[in-house]
Formats: sequence, structure tokens, C-alpha cells
Amino acid sequence: MLTAPGDVDKDGLPDLIARNSSTGTVYLYKGTSTGKLSARVKLYDSWKTYKKVVGAGDLNGDGVGDLLAQDTANNLYRYDGTGKGTSRARVKLFGAWGGSYNVVVGVEDITGDGKGSFGSRTRIATGRQGYKGLF
Repeated sequence: MLTAPGDVDKDGLPDLIARNSSTGTVYLYKGTSTGKLSARVKLYDSWKTYKKVVGAGDLNGDGVGDLLAQDTANNLYRYDGTGKGTSRARVKLFGAWGGSYNVVVGVEDITGDGKGSFGSRTRIATGRQGYKGLF
């Protein structure tokens, strides 16, 4: 799993989060001014309980990239970034969420309301079955 939550260390550059599929270990690759990624830094062990981890941008308006994680029981959690490359303790957003979704994409504030909350779902398109991925 690779995902880009935005700037998680407040250096003004986008960063990358990766999860090893066999161990569940989560790593941070910081963006650099040369356009390359830094050496990886281990963040978490054994995130195997999550079937989806999505970099969602800044969900709470603090200027730091955040993560969403969906576990195998379809609970959805938010991990707010601290600005130091780590996250605060998870916050449960929903239970029984999105079990039928095959793809979840983080798009930051699509409505422009500046809020880090979720409203009811709204269909924005249909007929996307022919695509291998949404990014």
C-alpha cells in the first residue's frame, strides 16, 4: 500500500506513507527539495488489521496531512497528523462503513467548506467499472 497524505512533517513538501503487505509495518518517506524521497522511517508495526489505509490530506484544518484506516470489521478511523511525521491516537469515525466499496480515495476538501467532518454520501459519478484504479 502506498498513499500520499500530504505534508505530515510541516516542511512544505508532500510525503509518502507505505505499508509492507506481509508484515503490516508502516513507513514514512519524507519528500525532499530535490524531488526525491528520504530514507524510510518506521512509524507503526503490524497494521494488518486494516484492509484500507488512505492518505486523505488535511482533514482537521491544522495544515498537516492525516490518514483514514478501515479495519476488517469495516470500522473507519482517522489518524490526525502531528506535524512531526507521526499521528495522534486513532479516532473512530464510523462503524459498519464502506464494506461494499472496492476503492477509497482521499481528496481533501472536495466541497470547499473547510471542515474536517463527513456529511452523507453523494454520488458524483457512475460507470467507472472499466478503470483499474482511482487516484
